[in-house]
Amino acid sequence: MSYRTTQLTTNSAATCPSNRRHLIYPYFIESTGIVEVFRVLFRSYFISDDILKLNRRDDCELIEGLKETANLVFPMPSSSITRDLDLERLRYNAYWRMFGYVIRGKENNFERVQAYNGQFNKTFEAIMLNIAQGVLDKQITIEKLSNPSALAELLDDFQKMLINRTYNEIEDIASYWAIAFQDLLQWLDNDKFIVQRLNIRSQGRPSRLIELGQRFKVPVAKESLYLFILAKRMEVFLNRVEQTQWNIREATSLYDDSLFFKELSSTWYQVTGVDFFQTALTQRRRPMPSQTT
Repeated sequence: MSYRTTQLTTNSAATCPSNRRHLIYPYFIESTGIVEVFRVLFRSYFISDDILKLNRRDDCELIEGLKETANLVFPMPSSSITRDLDLERLRYNAYWRMFGYVIRGKENNFERVQAYNGQFNKTFEAIMLNIAQGVLDKQITIEKLSNPSALAELLDDFQKMLINRTYNEIEDIASYWAIAFQDLLQWLDNDKFIVQRLNIRSQGRPSRLIELGQRFKVPVAKESLYLFILAKRMEVFLNRVEQTQWNIREATSLYDDSLFFKELSSTWYQVTGVDFFQTALTQRRRPMPSQTT
């Protein structure tokens, strides 16, 4: 199996928001626990009828769809090299190399190479704090703490950092798994499958995933709603970072996109506990050195 397989030209590909997918999207989707939930479901489906009972008379489309998704999300490698490495381990390795991130519970399931992006999180948070200050500057006329020149430099460094990690299979891995995980998400929307066949009564993707996790005894992130949102917003932002020629004018324009960055900051806070706008406000309330003497 190759990441350039013709499977990517199926109907699933038509749901992609753009031709280029970013690896950050599958990372945050997988962080919910959705892959492990469906791993348990598929294993049970293929060897027993303990969890799911389907028959061809009434459930032909579900049966064929499940088999297609199983092949897409849990593929078999085709070369002896990728067979030794394992395609899932390659995905975990890609997260590590690109962001310095790991999936909880998979910390020891892949090769942690020394050449990884250890500055991703620090740089992203510095950018977000600068943007938060710029947004607040438009609301507070007394004190101006934003620094467009520093922001432009940070964004340029961030762009180089990301692009310089996008080598070899990274882009193909990002595109493949973004589509594969979107396929899993669509099963959470399928009422015949979720409600009628699995007897899950919750509404909405996050609640249904959490209920499935509880039933299968698989850990699911309680903040799954925010991880789903963060996957989309971070993908939009990182693609913008990589595709823009950054200068002071372009950097300053981000201060005008206050709604997007307030939403991104709010979602990031729900997942990580880091609140950029609260931190920015706190910095404004600090007394000047002359006031403390």
